[in-house]
Amino acid sequence: MSRAARIAGPAGVLLALFVLWWAATGLGWVDPLVLPSPAAVFGVFWNQPGLIASNAGITAAEAIIGLLLGNTLGLLLAVVFVTSATTRRAILPLAMAAQAVPIVAVTPALIIGFGNGMEPKILVAIFLVFFPMLVNAMRGLRSAEADMGELMHSLDASGWQQLWMVRLPAALPFIFTALKFSACSSFLAAIVAEWVAANRGLGYLIVFAGAEYKSDEVWAAVLVATLSSMVLVGLVVLLERRVMPWAHDPTEGLS
Repeated sequence: MSRAARIAGPAGVLLALFVLWWAATGLGWVDPLVLPSPAAVFGVFWNQPGLIASNAGITAAEAIIGLLLGNTLGLLLAVVFVTSATTRRAILPLAMAAQAVPIVAVTPALIIGFGNGMEPKILVAIFLVFFPMLVNAMRGLRSAEADMGELMHSLDASGWQQLWMVRLPAALPFIFTALKFSACSSFLAAIVAEWVAANRGLGYLIVFAGAEYKSDEVWAAVLVATLSSMVLVGLVVLLERRVMPWAHDPTEGLS
């Protein structure tokens, strides 16, 4: 019953939004060029399934590869920074300065340097998801209890043993927080990069269809991008429940 209640709430909100969308377009409250009807948007999937699927596959590949590489790089660098104060003082300010660079300013330079393929879009996704993982992982690795660290030291544990047995388990909640954030932002990064220059992908489809006033294709691409990022977040949550079952109260929602 508790699980059904948790599902019923969001499902009810989605249904209400869908009804409002249908009413707003059917009664002429909104210009169809701004917001087409649900029938027109879902008609794109029916009439042109290959158009949406092929472009969505490209964007998803760019986002997922960027997600994996960017978070791996951020986690590895966080481990280096926590274990080496000298390296942290030398490199962390540069990483923080790089994060302050607007993504729209970086994208054209990457496309000039790497061409119009998937590579610059993946690099933009890496750029966007790297820093949140770095910051969260550093905070998590430092959150290990002092008493546990002293115990490992008294047992003559090596630095790697302390990292693997104490620091990384303590950092898991922070790591998964960064992963859930970057699951959405990686799709955003890929789409923004495709806006600048691309010949395929959901970002390209949004720009191309918008230039031809095909608002139904634009909203179909937006809908697919939203659902794809939600699915990716859901996969991260499922992985979190597998890796950290103790962090989820099975009685949650019963009270």
